[in-house]
Amino acid sequence: MSNLQFGAFVFEYNPRKIEVSLGSAMVSHLLPGYGNLVQHLGPKCRVVRCEGEVFAPTADQTNAKLSQIADLCGGGEDALFLPSGQRMQAYVSRFSYNAQGDGRVISYMLEFTEASSGGEE
Repeated sequence: MSNLQFGAFVFEYNPRKIEVSLGSAMVSHLLPGYGNLVQHLGPKCRVVRCEGEVFAPTADQTNAKLSQIADLCGGGEDALFLPSGQRMQAYVSRFSYNAQGDGRVISYMLEFTEASSGGEE
């Protein structure tokens, strides 16, 4: 198993949790006198949600590692390589973090959204 990678950035440690969501776009039409009819419009883009921690001996070193992850937010579309071997073009769609205690361990959540629902490249 390899490490999670987005563009040129390779995560030092894989996130504790990596969740891939697949969905379908559907719309419900009201047919007077008959009820509702659901129409399947096709697949939605995959969403990859990662939860993990960055840690270092000092809070400053931890913040430096966290800022490398935060920098991914402004880079636009890039290749996302999952530890399972899957690859997709994606954007960083959400980033948050939670710092408690002395700042040597910071939890983060990073969400990637696939650029196109056309499937794997």
